Amino acid sequence: MTVKNRVAWYVAYVVGGAVLFVLGMLDVSGNGDQYLCGIGGGLVGVGAIRLVQEARRVKDPAYAKRLEVNASDERNVFVAGKSAQITFKWSILGLAIANIVLRPFGYHLVANVLGVVMCMELVVYWVSYLVLSRRY
Repeated sequence: MTVKNRVAWYVAYVVGGAVLFVLGMLDVSGNGDQYLCGIGGGLVGVGAIRLVQEARRVKDPAYAKRLEVNASDERNVFVAGKSAQITFKWSILGLAIANIVLRPFGYHLVANVLGVVMCMELVVYWVSYLVLSRRY
C-alpha cells in the first residue's frame, strides 16, 4: 500500500470518527449517544495516531527502514503469530466460561450473545484455516 493510500485511509478514519462523534452528540433524546461518541472518539484517536506515525515514517528514512525490518523479521512474525494464537484460545475459553456462569444467574440473553460470538469466532477460524491451507 502506498503512502497516499494509507494517509487517505487514516484521514477517512478521522473524518468518519468525527461524524460519528457529532451524530452521537446530536442524539434526539437529548442525552447524547455514548456508544456512537465512544466509537467516533476511538476512530479519531486511531486515525490521528496513525497519521502522526505516517508523518514520522516519511520524514525519517531510518525509522521507516527499522519498521520494515521489524515487520519482516522472522522472530517478530513468530511472536505475533503465537500471541494471536494465545489470544484466540483464551477468548474462546473466556466466552465459554462466561456463558456457563451467566446462565444460572438469569442472564440468558447475554449468555446467548456470548455463545454466538464464540461460535462465530470458531467459524471464522475454520474458514480462514481452510483458505490458508489451500494457499500454503
